[in-house]
Amino acid sequence: MSYRFPRWVADLDYGYCLPFISRLPSWLARPLWVTRGAVNFLLDWDWRTFSLKHGYVRGATFRAMAALRGPSSVLPHPFFLTLLRYVCMSREEVDCLRLASIDYGSVRHRITGLEHLQNAQRSGSGVVLITAHFDSLYIGLVLLARTGLRINLMSTRLTDDPSIPQAISRHFRTKVSSLNVLLAPGQVRNSEDNIHYFVKALRRGEIVVIAGDGPSTAPGRSQMVEFLGGERYMAAGPQFLAEASNSLVSGYSCQLASDGYLDISMSPPTRLTDGGLQSAYSALGTQIALQPWRWWAADLMQTYVGVNDSSLK
Repeated sequence: MSYRFPRWVADLDYGYCLPFISRLPSWLARPLWVTRGAVNFLLDWDWRTFSLKHGYVRGATFRAMAALRGPSSVLPHPFFLTLLRYVCMSREEVDCLRLASIDYGSVRHRITGLEHLQNAQRSGSGVVLITAHFDSLYIGLVLLARTGLRINLMSTRLTDDPSIPQAISRHFRTKVSSLNVLLAPGQVRNSEDNIHYFVKALRRGEIVVIAGDGPSTAPGRSQMVEFLGGERYMAAGPQFLAEASNSLVSGYSCQLASDGYLDISMSPPTRLTDGGLQSAYSALGTQIALQPWRWWAADLMQTYVGVNDSSLK
């Protein structure tokens, strides 16, 4: 099929469909976001698909799910894991529009590793919190901020690129605006223009959250880590921030458990010199391997450098 999608499709989905679903009660919104995820799966639709006008996310995700599942796994077939990924992403996008209206006091959740971050903050040690584009990460960050942690989040200005439909750009701006209120005094800033801000925040003993599931664009600048079954050069940002500010490193994830609780977990903050980077990536890799369909950036896996990933190409 043709992937020359008209912009009105993105405008309809992100401009009307998502906001409508986000205003509904959860019991009514759920079948709609599931249906939306299934449609996106069938048509290979994603915000990047609308922007680039060609589909690739579904195929890349399928290959990642096949690699993560392995030949003798008890997990469902990669076809169903890929479908579940689209449903998970659909729910996450709805939740992003609900961030400002959620009653966080009534959100059932469990936090593992909170005391480590609190101790680091009390001692004035900054923490680079490495995360992946995984399940309910933004709601988890708001819940952590409500405990008194000072959390700053790195975003990107790429979502404001003119090639991206305006309805999608507005979606991301709405998310950032809500998080800036909910994380205050922490801030959400783009990484391209605000590296010095994040380094200073870490030196003040605050937390900086950065997505670490992207590939390294300059392998020589990043340390190779064991991640998702191979030795890989991952994005250099977490390592750079920790080195520039002499900060600790920790892995973070948040996911919706089968009992309706949000499970928020952080690995023990550790210095780079004590294996902190590997410890954080091991924690992230464990979470992803257990429930790979919750990793809504799984298509990135085929771009990783440093291991023979020919099966993913």
